[in-house]
Amino acid sequence: MCALWQDLQFALRILRKNPGFTAVAMLTLALGIGANTAIFSVLNAVLLQPLPFTDSSRLISITQSDRETGTAGIITSWTKYSAFREQSKTLAGIAAYYQLNSSLVTDRGPELLNTARASSEFFGVLGVVPALGRTFTPEEDVPTGSDVAVLSNAFWHSHFAADPHTIGRAISLDGDSVVVVGVLPATFHFAPVYPEPDLWLPRASQTSLLTPQQLHTGGGYLSLVGRLKDGETLARAQAELETINARYRQQFTSFADASKFVPVAVTLQDNLLGTLRPSLLVLLAAVGFVLLIASANVANLLLARATAREREIGIRKALGASRGRLVRQLLSESLVLSLCGGFLGVWLAAALLPALRNVSPGAVPRLPDARIGGLVLLFTLLLCVLTGLIFGLVPSWQAAGRELQDTLREGSRGSSPGGRRGKFRAVLVAAEIGLALVLMTGAGLLIQSFAHLMRVNPGFSVSHLMTFPIALPPTRYPQPQQQEAFYRQLLERVRAIPEVDAAGATSYLPLAGGARFVFICPEGRVCLGVGKDPIIAQRQVTTGYFDTVRAPLLLGRVFNEQDIAGGNPVAMVSETAAQDYWPKQNPIGKHIANPRDNIQREVIGVVADVKFLGLNTPGADELYLPITQVPYSVLTLLVRSTASSQSLVSAVREKIAETDPNLPVSGISSMADIVSTSVAQPRIIMQFVGVFAGIALLLAAIGIYGVMSYTVNARKQEMGIRLALGAEPVDLLGLVVGQGMRITFVGVAAGVAISLMLTRLLSSLLFGVRSTDPLAFAGAALLLVATALLACYLPARRATRVDPIVVLRYE
Repeated sequence: MCALWQDLQFALRILRKNPGFTAVAMLTLALGIGANTAIFSVLNAVLLQPLPFTDSSRLISITQSDRETGTAGIITSWTKYSAFREQSKTLAGIAAYYQLNSSLVTDRGPELLNTARASSEFFGVLGVVPALGRTFTPEEDVPTGSDVAVLSNAFWHSHFAADPHTIGRAISLDGDSVVVVGVLPATFHFAPVYPEPDLWLPRASQTSLLTPQQLHTGGGYLSLVGRLKDGETLARAQAELETINARYRQQFTSFADASKFVPVAVTLQDNLLGTLRPSLLVLLAAVGFVLLIASANVANLLLARATAREREIGIRKALGASRGRLVRQLLSESLVLSLCGGFLGVWLAAALLPALRNVSPGAVPRLPDARIGGLVLLFTLLLCVLTGLIFGLVPSWQAAGRELQDTLREGSRGSSPGGRRGKFRAVLVAAEIGLALVLMTGAGLLIQSFAHLMRVNPGFSVSHLMTFPIALPPTRYPQPQQQEAFYRQLLERVRAIPEVDAAGATSYLPLAGGARFVFICPEGRVCLGVGKDPIIAQRQVTTGYFDTVRAPLLLGRVFNEQDIAGGNPVAMVSETAAQDYWPKQNPIGKHIANPRDNIQREVIGVVADVKFLGLNTPGADELYLPITQVPYSVLTLLVRSTASSQSLVSAVREKIAETDPNLPVSGISSMADIVSTSVAQPRIIMQFVGVFAGIALLLAAIGIYGVMSYTVNARKQEMGIRLALGAEPVDLLGLVVGQGMRITFVGVAAGVAISLMLTRLLSSLLFGVRSTDPLAFAGAALLLVATALLACYLPARRATRVDPIVVLRYE
């Protein structure tokens, strides 16, 4: 232990005596270790840390998939949830929940809250104990139950100043008096629901989204979470749910979800991650490559420094130091250097994390939980030790392994750049170039993919379009006629604003992720009934909607003022729906019906496909209904205007207040921001891999520049002799550049081969581009070669300026 302490002290003294070398090596390592620390902290929060619930590994998410199309993630009905709850033997509990918006009336005016309704078992299934008060009781879960609420900890602090006497207070929510019965702990974050609810309400069976008939005949709107009993497995739970579903299908053959859907059980954490896991692993691999490149650079620095210390090492050998003792001393220096770089890297990661946590909120679940905690620090410490061994072992072994007589003989006149040491430096640089090429190729593929994604026509015009979500409280607008009248009056007022070019409203906004699916029976097909007929996405829209979003009308007409309640039932369909249901026919004049009510709606128009679920999704079957004939309480107002967003928002808010002064409005956003949010995940991955590729390119250029500079410096005598014998400067330039480019081409060839194997792993993240796209490979290789050429040229130019007289006199 004493010897180790002496080695560390000596290592610190040596590093202090070489501040230039120490600073460059530490900054290089800090870059690699800091990037790895930051990304690992994200992976730790998102992938490794268990969810913040009691025994969270036993929590599962239950969704449905379509047996015919394979569509996954379908929500569940109250009737099927009830069957699972009553018949399951493998689950200790199962709960249902769904999101909604509620209007809170305060002294400061109306406020729109993010809320959720949950069954009484919800918090018990999660194992959550309230910080204050209680959660829901079974008596509150029935239709006649009391109106109560459980507050989030953040909402309790922001609206009630964390007053413990909040329990028992009544608040006005959607026109009803609701009593606060509990406050959740600050650690409670139910990531599957985003944005996080301000408060939770009981009675998941209560919804304004469905009619009572739809609710009790298999209409879906619920998400389910369950807890496995001790000793039970996910596979057994899945098998049991399938058995219950088969009985449900036999018992309720006419229900909407009886025939088409099968249950799917996955762990709650896997459901939360979805398709994000491959993206995070790609980021981890990318920062790993950056660290390897940084390590190779520092190893090259140590090899060059070992040459300058050959005489010192030779003297220590002459005084009796063994090879093992010298290796230990030199490795101690490497480890001290790595630990100092790691300390700087942790500081760098800590500085970057706040910005990282605020990147596209909601795009990466649990990202706000990313912290540099104990596990992250342990990872960084192990990374420092491993990195120190990686870049320090070979230079230390080579430096300590030279024969004593060679060391003392060469120490006075410089060393040759060739030999094993020179070859190893060349191998390190070639490896750097190869790894950099892999990163640059991956970044090129992701950039191309994102460019293809952003060039996709969403089916409407994004610019100068603002959105205003509006949710009418069901207690104040219980009748469909009241809902339709409100939106009609609001649109009249908004269209009267001088700066407004057009205005309309829709029940589901494009690219916002929402959808409602219904069964339909198109004319010309045999109707099989609810649960068996084709499914289509249904949207309710107002007059002026298609003009506002500028969705191209392909056939027929759009809705107008004559399409009123009691008039001829009409509908519009998307281009894909028209092709699917009436191929090679004119759909105008055809009829389409929902088998629940069997109302025959005449198709009056065909509109171009609009991207609702994502820019990377194909055209889908869409059914548009006029809000005048099928009213809906929750719509998003869309306003097109070239006026500034601030003045437009103020003017529209004023008109909403004129129509209903107690109606809150929040979540106002431009359509451009909504489109940007819809591609947040691929954009984040593309940006990070691009940054890492840029760092890799810089480090590789520094690496080859360092090697060539050392080579030129070590071969000054040779250069002087060549010039004295009549060599032209251009010959020396070609000699040095040629040596560097040979190393570059070896690295590029290795990088292309590795990229061909590894880029296939990116296939699931790419859109509109193949993983072997020649443009990405060629572009990365050419950029790397050009950078390497510049890095070789600068030292080569210095070689041509060698004065042979000065060099030969010195030697």
